[in-house]
Amino acid sequence: MTWFHRSNTISDDSRPDEQDDKHGLMISVAAHGLLILLMVFGFSSAPNNPGPVQVELWAKGSVASAAAPEEQPEESKPTPEPEPKPQTPPPQPDDSAQKAAEQAAQAQAAKQAQALAQAQAQAAAAVKAQADAEIALAKEKKAREDAQKEAAQEAEKAKAEAAAAAQAAKEKAAKEAAQEAAQKAAQEKAAQAAAAEKAAEQKAAAQKAADQKAAAKAAAEKAAKEKAAKAEAAKEEAAKEAAAKAAAEKAAKEKAAKDAEAKRNALRAAMRGAAMEAAGMPNGTADHNQQGGGGNNGYAALVRACVQPKVIFSLPPRNGSSNPTAQFRTQLSSNGKVQDATLTHSSGNTSFDDAVRRGILACSPFPKPPSGKYPPLITVNYSMYD
Repeated sequence: MTWFHRSNTISDDSRPDEQDDKHGLMISVAAHGLLILLMVFGFSSAPNNPGPVQVELWAKGSVASAAAPEEQPEESKPTPEPEPKPQTPPPQPDDSAQKAAEQAAQAQAAKQAQALAQAQAQAAAAVKAQADAEIALAKEKKAREDAQKEAAQEAEKAKAEAAAAAQAAKEKAAKEAAQEAAQKAAQEKAAQAAAAEKAAEQKAAAQKAADQKAAAKAAAEKAAKEKAAKAEAAKEEAAKEAAAKAAAEKAAKEKAAKDAEAKRNALRAAMRGAAMEAAGMPNGTADHNQQGGGGNNGYAALVRACVQPKVIFSLPPRNGSSNPTAQFRTQLSSNGKVQDATLTHSSGNTSFDDAVRRGILACSPFPKPPSGKYPPLITVNYSMYD
């Protein structure tokens, strides 16, 4: 007889099927208990001593025998104990009562054998049903385990996918956060650069305005200085012009007075020369020390009157009583034209000397002497202030 043992160690995943396993175990125990009861009942109901059995023999015919037992089930079914073969009783005398009892006993034995066979068939069917149920339960359990395993795998897969999705989302969020931070940093940097550029522009504009203001101030100061300088120069020029005008007027007055005096002296000299020539003195006494030089005082005045307007020179302020004088030896032609003027004594001022020489050369022809004849050489003395 086969007993099925189920392990009491059940994982947490198979606890929902614990009641089904207990139910199958109870069915199996009940089927085995029923089989045992049938077997005990069959053995206990058989006669311990069947008594003498009479057997009638016939020439032709067959001995009645007990019904053949039913076909045994498969190897997995419990094998019933073999029915004991009836012993051949010794020949007994013909007795109808004994024969009837024997037939009754045989019928009872056949009935018991049939009942035992039925019980065995029922037990075998129950065992098969139990085996089929256990196989179905095992298949169902395996299917559940496979389903649970598949569900666990699916859950693990879903969990892994969820973890991967979460990781991807986390990485995406981190990447987006990094991009946002980089963009924000770039914007802040651009704003700082724009602010710095604006500050630089403002500083440059302020510097430019300051430079322009300083330039304008400098230009205004320069213009004011130039205006003041021009005003001062104009004032000085006006003063100079006034002084020059006053000097010119004074010189004109002095010249007019001198010219008048020279004319008077010339007239006196002419009269004197005529007197001297009449007295037999052709050259007379030549005064070379008079201003303008040349012959007597009258002729010297005429020479000065000719040379002075042609001497272009700005007189410097007089220093004390000094009166620089230039002396030239003038060469004349027979018609009075100046051929050359040689400096024989410098005044100490080259510009004044040059101006006097130009004036002498410009006075050509020289004034005609009272005698009417030009001397070949005339010494001209020209003083700066007299």
